[in-house]
Amino acid sequence: MENSRETEIRQQIDAYIKGQLSEEEIQALWNEFAKNPELLDVLEVEVNVKELIEREALNSKPDSGSATITKLPSYTWHVAAAAVFVIIALVQIFRIETPTQIDQFVINQIGPDQVETSDGVRAKDMRITTADSLLNLGFEAIVSGNEDRALELFDEVINRFDEEPYGSKAFLNKGIILYNESNYEEAISAFREAAERVEDSRMILEKAYWYMGNALVNVGELEEAQKAVFEAYQLDGMFRKPAFRLLKKLSDDLGSSDYEGFDAQQLE
Repeated sequence: MENSRETEIRQQIDAYIKGQLSEEEIQALWNEFAKNPELLDVLEVEVNVKELIEREALNSKPDSGSATITKLPSYTWHVAAAAVFVIIALVQIFRIETPTQIDQFVINQIGPDQVETSDGVRAKDMRITTADSLLNLGFEAIVSGNEDRALELFDEVINRFDEEPYGSKAFLNKGIILYNESNYEEAISAFREAAERVEDSRMILEKAYWYMGNALVNVGELEEAQKAVFEAYQLDGMFRKPAFRLLKKLSDDLGSSDYEGFDAQQLE
């Protein structure tokens, strides 16, 4: 069966060199090379043999009694040679996995829906404190495009209300603004403060580690990024799937082994 298939491929290669394949047949041939790169050897042999035959034909001088040798025009072989290089180049593209840049796994901008506001807006029996009001005003400033004002409001929460859950929320929100402004170093500090302060909110903790990991990637601290993203991954929340993918990429780039407990089905 394999010999029959190889014979068919040889025939297709021969037909391709002679310009007898349609576009669909050429695409199918390229697909065969992609699936079985060893067939490139067959292609090269075919071309080399034909070039050898032509060279011998050109060098020989048949006498009057010899049969006439019919050969293809010389330009045909130039086209054939060019075709070989094209196929080889395409096969290499198929064989070598396209390099995936790490920035494809990293967040560009963090949306305003990730900003933490007052818990009171979701619970009627909770009173709205001054700190809550400041957080809500900060959110409103972000939505309005006034990030500088939002930073002032969150700093006021940090300075005046050094207690939970206000501190972790304010630091997280501050980190989000700084991240979106590409001020990754200060964003990292803010996210770290949020992670260290938070007491009973897995959501804030997960956001803090996930965004911190992304910021660390942006400043080139890949090993620290790996640690932070793994913390987010372990919390098994809304960022588990993107955290898994980023961790796999970081492991590949750092040449380190995968963390234990990875769930391969997260990519499905």
